[in-house]
Amino acid sequence: MHRNISLITRLAVAITVAALSSHGEARAQVRNLPTNPQGTLQLGESWGGPRGYAFLLPVQPATGSAYEVELDLRPDSTIPPPDEWVWHVDNSPAQIKSDLTFKWFAQASCPGDITQLQVSGPGGTLTQGLPIANPIWGYFSTQSFTVDTVRNICTDWANSNKCDIAEPGCPLIEHFDLVGGMPPTSPADRLRLKASCSGSGPLPTLDYGAKVRLRCNRGV
Repeated sequence: MHRNISLITRLAVAITVAALSSHGEARAQVRNLPTNPQGTLQLGESWGGPRGYAFLLPVQPATGSAYEVELDLRPDSTIPPPDEWVWHVDNSPAQIKSDLTFKWFAQASCPGDITQLQVSGPGGTLTQGLPIANPIWGYFSTQSFTVDTVRNICTDWANSNKCDIAEPGCPLIEHFDLVGGMPPTSPADRLRLKASCSGSGPLPTLDYGAKVRLRCNRGV
């Protein structure tokens, strides 16, 4: 049963990617959706017959293959010698959360009614309100990495490179290409999709990771 669902899911992903490529985010097939209020998925009604599958796809920005997030680091104090400075991230948690909020595509279908459609992740839990159209698809935005993950990666790098930033050869900038759930990120940096169908019950619970290019900047 799970093998058949996995095959259907892969086919659905291929069909969806082809539709996105041909129709530019399927403008001819999906109505424009309002920005979803916190905690609420607002997906539109899809085309095609009802089948048993549900999946997410991260929508990459038009400017490149991954979103880019930049954090600025400052020393706690400049009184000790530079090679003894302790670095911290200067960006506010609210700003980091906003920068880590990315766009996603969701699609689901059931042989009967869809009775549950829920996405949980670093930004909390989003639930499609009842009644749920079947089949269904659309776009939503949610925080896709935890604040602690990106903040720790930058501070670990800065505090592991003890040197005088005014001296040649002391690195001021470092980039990290991250995938949610893969080291150095954690399982908390993934989205989890839950869906259920009337009669046949829950579909397999799946986890998804986004991509981000993290830039860490040291300055005073």
